[in-house]
Amino acid sequence: MNPRVTTTVIGVLTTIMGVLALTYPALVMRHVLGFTVDPTYTANFVLGEVRAAYGGVFTVIGVYTVLAAMDPATNRGRILMIGLIWVGACVGRLYGVVVDGTPGAWGWLSATFEAVMGGMLIAISQMTPEIPVVARTTYTPPPRPPMPPLDPTATAPAI
Repeated sequence: MNPRVTTTVIGVLTTIMGVLALTYPALVMRHVLGFTVDPTYTANFVLGEVRAAYGGVFTVIGVYTVLAAMDPATNRGRILMIGLIWVGACVGRLYGVVVDGTPGAWGWLSATFEAVMGGMLIAISQMTPEIPVVARTTYTPPPRPPMPPLDPTATAPAI
């Protein structure tokens, strides 16, 4: 598992999911999330919520993941945090299973997807080598020129 490639693929998938929710919130609501518009709210409000929560957030997380993939060793903490966000979504979904009952095939597939994405990012964040943030160098002064030979006949200057 190449950390850079794996993180980039996860970031691109996340970005695509976010952009789809930004541009086609009704499609995402209907075919992915299973949401409908509650008649007590306006459709524009509900579409805006889907654009914000699923579109905006996932797009930013995806782009951030792709940027972190450029140097996984330096961005270990960022990659770990994004992985924990994915795992948090999975844990929330599994809590729903305990409280509400089985979510059906799509719910289990979503939980598996979130667990795999988060688990891979967490593993990548732990497997990239630790590199020092600051290279420590010590100062070595240049060699001194040799002292001129002492002239035994020279006298000290008069003060």
